[in-house]
Amino acid sequence: MLEITSASNAKIKYVRSLTQKKAREENGEYTVEGIKSVRDAVNSDRDITAIYVSFSFFDKEHFDYPENITLCRVSDNIFEKMCDTKAPQGILAVIRISDDCDFDITDGAYIYCDTVQDPGNLGTIIRTADAAGFNGVLLSEGCADLYNPKTVRSSMGSFFNTQVWRNVNYEKIAELKSGGFNIIGGTLSDQSIDYREASYKKPLIIVVGNEASGIRDEVLKICTHVKIPILGKAESLNAGVAAAILMYERVRHE
Repeated sequence: MLEITSASNAKIKYVRSLTQKKAREENGEYTVEGIKSVRDAVNSDRDITAIYVSFSFFDKEHFDYPENITLCRVSDNIFEKMCDTKAPQGILAVIRISDDCDFDITDGAYIYCDTVQDPGNLGTIIRTADAAGFNGVLLSEGCADLYNPKTVRSSMGSFFNTQVWRNVNYEKIAELKSGGFNIIGGTLSDQSIDYREASYKKPLIIVVGNEASGIRDEVLKICTHVKIPILGKAESLNAGVAAAILMYERVRHE
């Protein structure tokens, strides 16, 4: 076990740098914070390179630290500076970014995030896809960073339970459409039908669009357009909420 009490320690600076996308991409690593997220990471097949804990966490909390992973104890004031959260729980893990697995799907239900920008929305969608029994989440090019700390936190552990494919372009979605996939997109258009009237037969892809501009026109062309009624004065629904409604409508149709 290593003990670190200096803020100028290279390991501390490195972990802090991983809150930035550029550093994550250059080093191929990201961080997760909190007891539940770190425990979920340990119980998954993720490649954890180190676990950092504050002095007070190590002294007060019980956690089963894997023997094959480097453990570093850090003074409390320094640990706080390493974290992205305002009130850290006292434990974080550094994890290797996994190589994207081969994209080869032939059946099941998936959700496609078409340039969803907010990492909190992305994490919520991943969490809901896990809860609703979806087979995976597809991310278009230009989506929020999957390894953003806010994405990981918002997924509440589902980050480690759900298959996610990055950089899935329009051509791949169109190919799946030609292969028999049912594609449903949430949008307000002249062709939109009430989301409860649509067919949710599998194989299925539900598409949720960008928070400001919605689903791209090229993707809309291959979608069945559905709308979620707005009964009050709100202009629209949050992307994560809209995705959840559509995913659970698929569950209702089971």
